[in-house]
Amino acid sequence: MPNRQPIKRVTNIDELHGVLRMLDLPGLRYPQDITVNDNGGVADSGKFRHVDVEDGFDWSVTWVKVDGGAD
Repeated sequence: MPNRQPIKRVTNIDELHGVLRMLDLPGLRYPQDITVNDNGGVADSGKFRHVDVEDGFDWSVTWVKVDGGAD
């Protein structure tokens, strides 16, 4: 997107969903469609790719949970 600042980091799944909504990616109805599994939970990591050859859209999202480290 023109004039959009780079996304530096996302700290939780709600922020990830917010970023995905803001990006308004073609073919994505709801961010939860790609991050929530069949049991209703969100995996610690995942990858989703959307390809629409007819319209020329090809994008992917990858996420991974990073632990805060040792106490």
